[in-house]
This record gives sequence, structure tokens and C-alpha cells, in this order.
Amino acid sequence: MEKQDILIEEGMNLLYSGMIVVFSFLVLLIISVNILRIFFSALTQNKVEEGFNPLVEQNNIHHKIIKEVLGGIRS
Repeated sequence: MEKQDILIEEGMNLLYSGMIVVFSFLVLLIISVNILRIFFSALTQNKVEEGFNPLVEQNNIHHKIIKEVLGGIRS
């Protein structure tokens, strides 16, 4: 084989190994995101069942912030 053929072959090996690493990383990332989504949705479901509603609390906080901002603008 010529030097050029060996260089092209090594380049293709590097290309394939790089693509395998990136593909594996993306698959692991997708799997971990889905596992965390399931885990945290179960946690929030338990809190809602206990009577804690995060949407109402967040809405109250937003109303307080809006009142303070409007009060600062008007004064």
C-alpha cells in the first residue's frame, strides 16, 4: 500500500470511531434525560397528592413581583 492509502484508511478509522463515540454519548444522554423525567414527575406527583400545589404558589409569587414592579414604575 502506498502512504496515501494508509493515511486515508487511518482517517476513515478515526472518523468511524469518532462517530461511534458521539452516537453513544447522544444515546446515553437521551436515556438519562428520560429516566430523570420519569423520576422527577413521580416526585412532583407525590407532592401534588399531599396537597402542595406548586402552580398556585408560583402564581402568588408572580403576582407579588408584578405588584412591586408596577408600584416602582408609578412612584
